[in-house]
Amino acid sequence: MNVLLVQQDEGVRAYHVPLYPIGLSYIAAALKEHSVRIFNPNSFEYPGSLEELKKEIVRFNPDIVGLSIRNLDTTQRRDPHIQFKTVRPTIDAIKEACPTAKIIAGGSGFSLYAMEIMNRIPEIDYGVFLEGDESIVQLLDNLDRPETVRGIFYRGNGAKNPSEAIFTGTRATPDFSRIPMPDRAPRVIDTKSYIGDYYNILGVQSKRGCVFKCTYCSYPFLNNDSVRLRSPVEVVDEIGHMIENYGLKSFVFVDSVFNLPERHAREICNEIIRRKLQIKWGAWLTPKMLTVEFLHLMKEAGCVHVGFSPDAVTDEGLRYLQKGITYKEVKNSIKVMRKTKGIVATYNFFCAYPGMDLRAVLRTIYLYFKIPLAIFARASVGLGWIRIEPHTAVYDTALKEGIITEGLDMLPEKEEDLLKLFYVPKRLWYATLAFDILAFLADELIKPVGRAAFRIVNKLKGERPHV
Repeated sequence: MNVLLVQQDEGVRAYHVPLYPIGLSYIAAALKEHSVRIFNPNSFEYPGSLEELKKEIVRFNPDIVGLSIRNLDTTQRRDPHIQFKTVRPTIDAIKEACPTAKIIAGGSGFSLYAMEIMNRIPEIDYGVFLEGDESIVQLLDNLDRPETVRGIFYRGNGAKNPSEAIFTGTRATPDFSRIPMPDRAPRVIDTKSYIGDYYNILGVQSKRGCVFKCTYCSYPFLNNDSVRLRSPVEVVDEIGHMIENYGLKSFVFVDSVFNLPERHAREICNEIIRRKLQIKWGAWLTPKMLTVEFLHLMKEAGCVHVGFSPDAVTDEGLRYLQKGITYKEVKNSIKVMRKTKGIVATYNFFCAYPGMDLRAVLRTIYLYFKIPLAIFARASVGLGWIRIEPHTAVYDTALKEGIITEGLDMLPEKEEDLLKLFYVPKRLWYATLAFDILAFLADELIKPVGRAAFRIVNKLKGERPHV
């Protein structure tokens, strides 16, 4: 069969080059018995991207169109945007261009609200719940008997309403070590168009799952709370393959946490060094037990950027969020970064969370200024708010505290309704005011000045900044 895999249109363009659809490349690899193409509408301006999608459908004439619904909204209180609003127009465009094509929805955003999305958009014929590397293959082999495939939503076949969605039940999480390398071949996707100096555009995945159980995070629901590793040799094989075949210059590890387990991360770095691969990359780290020696190893392997999400700034807050780290380890990571030249860092903190008090508010503001100064011209701090999501402990906390109510639509289609879904307790009104003022000053003054200083320092050093 001809299978066209379509990345969800984000509606907004946050990057000069769209993010590479790594999830769809994994699905393409799984569907090796079929003729597969990937279309990323984010390469075009919206809504003109829908016309480009229709042209691609006419050219390829697909039997199946798979739509990856990745992001539902920006999850940013100061930049609220509903990305889910593009899904209905996309499906309308698919149906207009090829009325006979079966539509299969999947992706992390879909899985969070699978039944709601199936009910809202009856034109979706099937839904793939959670990781679809195995279930999508079985579904295409059993389109006339979808009830025999676990992890699938389908319609009809005994339902009271022919359009009613039926779920076949959860299936075992795939063994990631047995999943084939993403298919990035030219017949599937123009990988070369994603190659450039932006390290965060093209992703490599060395593991799935996360052992941390952060109270606001949906990843344990989406990818399981146990870590499933790929062989370090196979991970570096993939990197080497892209360097040789596509001229890869930089990439990002899309693992939830790259340095856990640290042994696995070390083996990947050592393998990159052993093969003398000339590559630049970034990764997200936990501050837990971070050492200068380990960061130097990452740097030698080509690392140019690391991200940290401590989120809270007191031990009480870290325990409430179940981060699995201490404030001492957060402070240690700052010291380690100061001693590791050549790597840029990003730190993210929440402006409000369960258990936050005045001391935490003041310390957050303090770190907002301290970190960029301590790690001069090599660090930035991001401030955000918890977007309350189902399948998380913060959802239950927000219900108890009256921030949200039973029956509240958690999948809004208007920005004003999205703003009701952030953890903003009334008792922290002063924090809300303080951080709103700080965010405004940061956007209008602090960040522009900081970026200018960053460019000047790197120019004096003869280094090219990494985005």
